[in-house]
Amino acid sequence: MPGYRASRRRYGEYPTRDDWVRYLEDYAEHHHIRVRFGTQARRVTAKNGGWLVETDGDGLEAQFVVIATGFDLEPDLPAWPGIDGYTGELIHSSAYRNPAPYRGRDVLVVGPNTTGSEVANYLAKRGARRVQLSCRTVPNVLARKFVGVSVNIPGIALNRVPLRVADQVSWLTQWAMFGTLDRYGLPRPKEGVATTLARRQQAPAYDDGFVAELKAGRIEMVAAVAGFDGDAVMLADGTRIQPDAVIAATGYRRGLENMVGHLGVLDDNGLPAVSGGQQHPSAAGLFFNGYRTDLSGQLRLMRFGARQILAAVKRELAA
Repeated sequence: MPGYRASRRRYGEYPTRDDWVRYLEDYAEHHHIRVRFGTQARRVTAKNGGWLVETDGDGLEAQFVVIATGFDLEPDLPAWPGIDGYTGELIHSSAYRNPAPYRGRDVLVVGPNTTGSEVANYLAKRGARRVQLSCRTVPNVLARKFVGVSVNIPGIALNRVPLRVADQVSWLTQWAMFGTLDRYGLPRPKEGVATTLARRQQAPAYDDGFVAELKAGRIEMVAAVAGFDGDAVMLADGTRIQPDAVIAATGYRRGLENMVGHLGVLDDNGLPAVSGGQQHPSAAGLFFNGYRTDLSGQLRLMRFGARQILAAVKRELAA
């Protein structure tokens, strides 16, 4: 992030959850940032020419406010038929911490994108007796690197070509990395990497050993979840399974409507109409960061957005 160059040796080239937490703690200490933990921001309203952030505690007033909660704010658990009467163990992936509680157990992971594939991978590696991965929409899977180069680097160039071209190049890259995965339950996705990212803001599943576990038979692809019946999970192909635990990696909602929807700053999809250093005409001093996606990687775009916001604030203060 701006103002603090991270060491790959210290945090790792691809930081784990704990590495990322440590980096954020070090960043806050380096810049003497006062972080108020255990406080939920609920609503932003105009007050005295600035803004009031209503929380579950004391409100916070400021001339400038940056909303950076990103795409993954509120866990989204589908309203599957029978879910309220399910007697088995079920959690959303946001509550997952590590594979230790699942050693020796049969686990169903729902959702094969980045989170689901990583959770399944770790479960398979760390001793789950059986790992099944439920798939409704086939994901695009990419390795983090190709011939030693991060896949986000060629992504910068692919952002400049038509979606169909970027999709085709990305598919050829997937094929070169893994071959065809049809016999393992992952046929070619109907929608390519670039199109999925542009239309649904959904990144590909970045492989960290998932494909190897799948090919080795330690992860089994199964049909989409259709519902629950007592202690059983009903799949779309009519199969009835009884895992010891279900981990639903079913995504998140942005959840901006309650926070800023009344300000007229969101588009029809619930996303900020402007971001980075831009300010909506009806909300001067309110900024958004973390709501842009492209093939170069979201962290890169967040860094650019943060710098743009800083520049805009400096201009406002100097005016």
